[in-house]
Amino acid sequence: MSGLGVNTDKSLMLSGKGAPQQDLRALAAEMGQWRQAPQAGVHLIAISLSSCVPAKSRSKELIDTLTDALSLFAERRHAPFYKVTSADFALLVKASDVAALSMVRDAKIEALRSIERVLPGSFGTIDQGRLVLSYDLAADYRSAAQRVARFTEIANEEAAAAAADDGAAPQRRGLTETDIKKVMTAFEKFGSEKFVKAFVRAQNVGRPTQDGFASNLTEFYFSIDLIRKPLFVDVDMRGSGKLFQEFTQSLDQIMLGSIALLPSVDGVWSINLNVETVFTETFETFLRELSEDRATRLCLEFRQANIIENFDEYEVALGVIKARGAKIIVDQIFPAAAGLVDLSHLGASYCKIHWQDGGEDTLRDRAKAIKYIKACDITPVLSRCDCDHAVEVGKELGIELFQGFHVDGHLDSRLAA
Repeated sequence: MSGLGVNTDKSLMLSGKGAPQQDLRALAAEMGQWRQAPQAGVHLIAISLSSCVPAKSRSKELIDTLTDALSLFAERRHAPFYKVTSADFALLVKASDVAALSMVRDAKIEALRSIERVLPGSFGTIDQGRLVLSYDLAADYRSAAQRVARFTEIANEEAAAAAADDGAAPQRRGLTETDIKKVMTAFEKFGSEKFVKAFVRAQNVGRPTQDGFASNLTEFYFSIDLIRKPLFVDVDMRGSGKLFQEFTQSLDQIMLGSIALLPSVDGVWSINLNVETVFTETFETFLRELSEDRATRLCLEFRQANIIENFDEYEVALGVIKARGAKIIVDQIFPAAAGLVDLSHLGASYCKIHWQDGGEDTLRDRAKAIKYIKACDITPVLSRCDCDHAVEVGKELGIELFQGFHVDGHLDSRLAA
């Protein structure tokens, strides 16, 4: 490895202050060198505006402000600094776990300050769990490499869009009704079997074992990223509001009508739905035709926010679901919100709490809430686990089930051919 040194030949400065700025190619090369000669204590810290700020809000002023702030931040910590896409950045640092955690927090503060300076009042709308992520290369190189690969995809998309626009900066747009119709047209054209094979994926919830993980539950879902690439690559889903909700409800209909095409699993299985979908004829047919065995092993996953927004409807839906013996998973619970909603009253059998890098202190602060959740016979799942550290913190809090890229490394996450 090159000692995490800065390649000044590929570096450029925006303001003349701070660490020299390198590119995605330099980061990929440094990661490749690390893999050939691994060292302990090397961390990839990724700061991603594209993951949590809509394209229409990612102005040149915001990008420049954040670039300068992170460049100075990197210089103070003697860390190589990379701008890997138009709105994503990375640091590659050699530090202890404690020092790396401190850097993640400080980087998040710098990023949030920059965003608030340019977009006042936006603080509460930022998903901080996606803004800054950290990966210990020695413990979880696979997830770090996946992150860099995703940056590569974004950079390629931006380059293609720029070329198509005669070199102008790429722009993302919001989802439209035309896009939704395009998806439905593709479904009608290719049919259920091809559509499901192309866009549905499976991800396991696993229980740690001596050899890795044992599958406990299999979730089937439509991959939005896979759908977006061939059908509307220039769309930014995060800025699409209610239309995105309508889009997922359309996917609900396709999923419910295609259950017979999903691989059969012996254990517990789940699908994601919107509360509104429960009151459609498609759902009634699905539940009626489902065998008793599959119904009693089925879990329906609803986002906590979707339940709260449609609570009266949800209470009615719960009775319909329970009557067939199916179970409920309350999804997308952020650590700070754990215990704020009475999951027992929601009839939940499982709940998914999102792991957030740098947020383990918040998660530990909710230890009593997690203990109470378990006392109510609700099984917590720590989701979005990208590293072994997430699993260790979860086990420390009494969580026994995990989901995410780290678990995928031990269990097959693809649909059978």
